[in-house]
Amino acid sequence: MIRIQMKQQIGWLSAILLLTACGNGKENNSAPTAEPLKVTQVVGIGKVIPQGGVVELAAPASGIVEERFFAAGDKVAAGDLILVLETNEATLSLQESDAGIATQQLQVESARLALEQERIALDDLRRRHLDAVELLRVGAVTGEEVRRLQNDLDQGTEQLKKVENDYRLQQSRLREMQTARAARENDLSQRSFRAPSGGTLLTLTPRAGEAVTMHQPYGRIAPERPLVVMAEIDELFADRLAMGQRCTIHLPSDRNVAATGRITNLSPDLKRKSLFSDSGSDLEDRRIREIEVSLDEVARTLFIESKVECRIEIN
Repeated sequence: MIRIQMKQQIGWLSAILLLTACGNGKENNSAPTAEPLKVTQVVGIGKVIPQGGVVELAAPASGIVEERFFAAGDKVAAGDLILVLETNEATLSLQESDAGIATQQLQVESARLALEQERIALDDLRRRHLDAVELLRVGAVTGEEVRRLQNDLDQGTEQLKKVENDYRLQQSRLREMQTARAARENDLSQRSFRAPSGGTLLTLTPRAGEAVTMHQPYGRIAPERPLVVMAEIDELFADRLAMGQRCTIHLPSDRNVAATGRITNLSPDLKRKSLFSDSGSDLEDRRIREIEVSLDEVARTLFIESKVECRIEIN
């Protein structure tokens, strides 16, 4: 009796295990296949700049700052005087040129008068020589007198050439001095730093009494142009970007839309990350594609060179 009960229990257990195995097999066979995730939006980091970028102001001359007329944050118009360097030496040099030119102008005038006198004297010798030739034909003068006048005429001709050359030399010296004066005047004007275009001064480094070096930056200006966003998109989505794609601009950690716009420019190649790179030791090897977004609606205040998120709707 006990053996019969044990056999029945073993049979029941075998049936339960068989049913469980069959159930697991059905579940495994009916598991759905995972579909690839479809990306419809790409986020890139960018910054707000004027169209065309911020202008780095380079010093046109070296010297000591004498006076500043604006400060960072001020609005300037094209041609406004931003600062001037000390001009004492340049002014004295220009005055020296003026004095030299005045003296040379007198030299030119003296050479001109001498040339006029030589021409008059030569005309008189030429007339006397012609008269002597006519008188020689009628025997009124001797041949010796005609030869003497001919010799005087030849010497007068050579003297006229010499005086003409001296006059041209004095004129050439005057032109050289006038060119040198123009260069000194240009040097003096270069000591006045003027705004190349209208806009807002972002930085103005040198203060009165400090030195600036030629061709070195001394400030930055944001031109009065429409604001755009320059953003960097990871190379993974570089081929999915297109002109005219809609974008929304967000301030960091803010879900509200700060501005909207469209892509108006795409870089033709991939580049290293550059926006907000404060260190040259960045080991990031990912490449990016730069885009420019023109803004059409701006709902929030966007400061120049502020960091933003650019969200692009892609197909």
